[in-house]
Amino acid sequence: MRSGEVVLGVRVRGEGNRPTVVLVHGYPDTGAMWDEVAERLAERFRVVVYDVRGAGASSSPSDPLDYGIDVLMGDLEAVLDGVGADEPVHLVGHDWGSVQGWEAVIGDRLRCRVASFTSISGPDRRHMARWIRRTVRSGPRGVVEVLDQAVRSVYMPVLMAPKVGEAMARLVAAGFPRVMRLREGAAPRDGHPAGTLATDARNGLGLYRANIWRGASANGEGRTDAPVQLIVPIKDRYGSQSLLLSARGPVTRLYVRRAPAGHWVARSHPDLVARWVTEFVDHLDGAPETPALADAREAGRATGKRRFA
Repeated sequence: MRSGEVVLGVRVRGEGNRPTVVLVHGYPDTGAMWDEVAERLAERFRVVVYDVRGAGASSSPSDPLDYGIDVLMGDLEAVLDGVGADEPVHLVGHDWGSVQGWEAVIGDRLRCRVASFTSISGPDRRHMARWIRRTVRSGPRGVVEVLDQAVRSVYMPVLMAPKVGEAMARLVAAGFPRVMRLREGAAPRDGHPAGTLATDARNGLGLYRANIWRGASANGEGRTDAPVQLIVPIKDRYGSQSLLLSARGPVTRLYVRRAPAGHWVARSHPDLVARWVTEFVDHLDGAPETPALADAREAGRATGKRRFA
């Protein structure tokens, strides 16, 4: 499936007359990260998974910085067109895939094509900027929270640095299987980590270099009336719960779930993720709201940091 000069590797499961769920992965993954979740969702939905540009079966742009958010939205649009998504889809994103999902439901370009969004471990850049301002102004405890997140994100400027980033990408690729097994509770299996991991990690540097500090405006507060489900892994090493909950306020229809897992919850707890996505989509398509989903809705409205479903 072509998007400009890039050819995207797209896989579709499930029957075509069902609601469509689109799964978007992050760094340094491929769409194979979703295999367990996609298999479960395909029993009820048509499931679309694609490798983002530069990863897995997708080709790389000639410009290593051609990974800006606008370009990524063009890729998502090309996938929706290519699979014949005539009705709005239910979008699920993880990590950088979640960053893209936020842009889809907040921006004007694709908002009408997204029926719902489930975000996993990838805050919106506008929500993040708003969270930093408000948290720092709240006092010393807030400053500590922001500093804690800065420590969690210390790898980002390293990945952005010329040459140093490439060296870091090699380390990421070498250590990723161990991280999945020992820290995430998700043993490597066929397809994940991908055989293309070393190349994917290097190409994926473009995500950081094109979107952080370089032409990535964070104007506005990121308001949207799209139904959004936040899955917050409480053991996430890269995003604090405070940051991951930064969507409270700008998102008017927010559901919050807490998962007893790390960053790669879709790999370590696929049954949980698939069940929550199914429950969310079913309700939006007309099914009664379950007690658990009602709790998630109330948690999305709460102002206190300890209110979760």
